[in-house]
Amino acid sequence: MNFVESKTMEFKQSFTTNIYKTISAFSNLEGGTVLLGVRDDGEIVGLEEIKKIKLNIENTINDVFNPRPIIEFKNLILNDKEVLEIKVEKGKFPPYFYKNVSYMRTDTSTVPMDMKTLAKYMLTSENVSFDELDIKNTALNFDYLEKGLKEALGLEKLNDSVLITLGLKKDGLFNRAAMLLSDDNSISNAYIDIAKFKISTDQFVDRIKFEKNSLLKYYDDLLELFNKYYPKLSIVSVPKRIEKEQIPYGAFKEAILNAIIHRDYLIDRGIQISMYDYMIEINSPGGLPEGISKEVFLSGGTSIPRNKVLASVFFRLGIIDQFGTGIKRIINNYHHTDEKPSFVINDNQIKIILPVIGYEYHKLNTEEAIVTYLKAHPYSKRTEIESRINVEKTTLLRRLNELIDKGLIHKTGASLNTTYYI
Repeated sequence: MNFVESKTMEFKQSFTTNIYKTISAFSNLEGGTVLLGVRDDGEIVGLEEIKKIKLNIENTINDVFNPRPIIEFKNLILNDKEVLEIKVEKGKFPPYFYKNVSYMRTDTSTVPMDMKTLAKYMLTSENVSFDELDIKNTALNFDYLEKGLKEALGLEKLNDSVLITLGLKKDGLFNRAAMLLSDDNSISNAYIDIAKFKISTDQFVDRIKFEKNSLLKYYDDLLELFNKYYPKLSIVSVPKRIEKEQIPYGAFKEAILNAIIHRDYLIDRGIQISMYDYMIEINSPGGLPEGISKEVFLSGGTSIPRNKVLASVFFRLGIIDQFGTGIKRIINNYHHTDEKPSFVINDNQIKIILPVIGYEYHKLNTEEAIVTYLKAHPYSKRTEIESRINVEKTTLLRRLNELIDKGLIHKTGASLNTTYYI
């Protein structure tokens, strides 16, 4: 029987107090199993005095853990040797502290939890979102929010009563949502960095940074910038001219709303938007909220807002739909085209790529066309690349392999399932 350590499996040749750090980490994240009596390389060596060790672990957990993790012991006989299995459940009330320190797993290692992750779990355990936290600032201006409320709801004046109703003020204190929506927004990472390029990052056109103002103003300014750089094209058609969108306006609108409202404000960086002649790339800090899988996210299923108050205010202003259909709308905005948006999701960010409809990749040189196409269409098959850049199969395969050798692109999968990406 072969054993391999993983993010949820830890081996210990003998009992040491380091086991408690692992129990803390497993309780905080996905749960896991510790095998006592197994070496790091998977060799089973067995364990003595199992009853005494179990009693020691139970007493320590009762005395020095907060809150108390849930574990289950099981005696195993492996290769005629006795091994102690400790199953640790994923905790319902993270973070779990051992001697006032909370731990997490990185691959097969157990390390102290970083401040960002610790803050996230503490907020989750209290069922509080980042934007609900109180702030000390008592003098905020809301001219831009008031303007929006007047236009959307016919509000005469923004007063304390309205601020309380919107969830921006409670017991005389503003919260972080109020700061983010105020004209005095001083949250350092609540900025949006926009860069406009031609084909590559070497062909720089414009650089703009939105900061120290209301998120609502950022939203309006982004739509204005979009119309400047991606205006509708006038196409001659019999019997009249028609207007053609380069990138669906609705898709861009939903993508930036997703970034502004649902990003993780605990991560110390802003939203980054890169605009090219052939695509827009929107990078939003933070992965998916707890409880949302990639499949549910991409299907436009049930939404769990990371920032509840922000989502509520944008909904009241009629800017977003309460039921989290933004991703579905991004996809649907491309249904009438030969293009489709792409979503790259990991633990630290969500990237949304909106390709320009009908971009003429074939007018570029072959190497540039391949790289450009894959930036706008990550994980594409060879046949998809071939049809869009108009290059013969043998030539394309040769160029793809050359780019792989140069480290400019990569491939994954095999045979008909092979895809290429930057």
